[in-house]
Amino acid sequence: MLTVEPKLIEQYVKTGKVKMVFRDVLNHGDRSLRTSEAAACAGQQGLFWQMHAILFERQSEVWGASGSDALIALMNHYGKQVPKLDANALNTCLRSNATLKQLQAADAEQRTRGIVSQPIFEISGNGTTRRIAGRQSFEVFSTAIDALLK
Repeated sequence: MLTVEPKLIEQYVKTGKVKMVFRDVLNHGDRSLRTSEAAACAGQQGLFWQMHAILFERQSEVWGASGSDALIALMNHYGKQVPKLDANALNTCLRSNATLKQLQAADAEQRTRGIVSQPIFEISGNGTTRRIAGRQSFEVFSTAIDALLK
């Protein structure tokens, strides 16, 4: 997805053809909770996608951290790498669990629809939704999107 997502954004999102929505799946315990909270807290400052990109690129570091305190410290470290992010606000948000209930409610809703793992992509249009599971090529996505845009 590191090379596919930018192409999708360039060809479909920036042109206004597609709206991209990210939905968390909380299936990896504290790691899922803390990374999702970090992205949501950054999102409160309008910087969700910037934090999301760092978290996605550094998944192996997240898996290397254990315990809530270590994960919060790592999320704060990542936050310092996001230009214009207020690090104090991020830390306060993470430590207060301000976004936790919202994330858990969204996860519960997804589970009712059978989404319990990632990546799962839903492409909707013209009253139809197509679900694509796993990492896929740009061509797989563009074929599905183009079919729904017709």
